[in-house]
Amino acid sequence: MANTFIAINRGQDGFNLSDFVVGTATTATADLELRIAGVDGQGNVLTRMDVTKALMAFERAIAEGSFVTTAPPL
Repeated sequence: MANTFIAINRGQDGFNLSDFVVGTATTATADLELRIAGVDGQGNVLTRMDVTKALMAFERAIAEGSFVTTAPPL
């Protein structure tokens, strides 16, 4: 399966689908971009639940702050 890239620019709230750029290749111009591999390292197809759990883990790590040491405060 191909990678899926979802990108959004700073200042967009994401309430409209038009706020996002979605494709199978990087935009390389967006402020923030998420790459979702089609399969994991063992060849298993990633599910929406897999992606949701990972996003929640990233959110916790960013909100906590000590893990991402170069990020500005929220």
